[in-house]
Amino acid sequence: MGLVSRCLLRMAIVFTVVTVHAAPALQRVDIPPLPSGVVLRAHWLPAEGPERRPAVLALHGCGGLYTKGGGLAERYRETAERLHAAGYAVLMPDSFGSRSLREICQTRYRERGVDVAQRVQDARAALAWLATQPQVDARRIGVLGWSNGATTTLNLLEQRLARPEPGEPAIAGAAVFYPGCGPLAKRQAVLEAAPLLMLLGALDDWTPAQPCVDFARSLQARGGGGDITVQVYDNSYHGFAGTAPVRLRADVPNGTSPEGVHQGGNPEARAKSLAALDAFWSRVLATRAAP
Repeated sequence: MGLVSRCLLRMAIVFTVVTVHAAPALQRVDIPPLPSGVVLRAHWLPAEGPERRPAVLALHGCGGLYTKGGGLAERYRETAERLHAAGYAVLMPDSFGSRSLREICQTRYRERGVDVAQRVQDARAALAWLATQPQVDARRIGVLGWSNGATTTLNLLEQRLARPEPGEPAIAGAAVFYPGCGPLAKRQAVLEAAPLLMLLGALDDWTPAQPCVDFARSLQARGGGGDITVQVYDNSYHGFAGTAPVRLRADVPNGTSPEGVHQGGNPEARAKSLAALDAFWSRVLATRAAP
């Protein structure tokens, strides 16, 4: 083999060496029993580094944390990796699996085996657990929710203000994708004064955007919503931040039409909403001086 051939071979070998970074491994943890006796199972991903780091409590939607095959759904796997890469710890409670359920999307609201009030208690227990972790800066905990988990997040902010519990950690910020705001707006709920980011779809016929827009305006008019950002994305249905194509789900009875609801991603809205979410966490979870 000539000199040039040997050099080309070495170059080919060099350029085919690729470093593969494994996805961070989520740990299974149990949150101490709730007053109901339920042991809340969760996925936990600590941040890297010796110092205390911010954390995000992520609350799943009505479809639960898992695919039909039993693996963690793409949305939650992607979220955990994105937050971890940004330097945050992540805790994802499994409100449904802890109660021997997989999902509740196809069940009418009044017939569901797990309601928002129960999920609020799950979230409060998870926040208390997070605050005790030596890797977590308890002054920098955010809450993120999708759909049913987003509705839970808003109700969590209401219940913490109405019925505070001793020693609860502060919420540094809350971000919600397509929550249901109708009941909150109807009862003129008042929320804990944490920075709030609402990410909504203009065409959402499952949890429509307008009640959330009206609720945010009402909060601000009543002096209870100083730091609220509302983003409504055009041409976007429920689930616009995902990657699945839009489809009609005739199996969901809780939308605005008896024919079902539309669900699916919008690439432009996905990119913009994830960028807005990254900027929000960067702002509200930034390093804070010790008190």
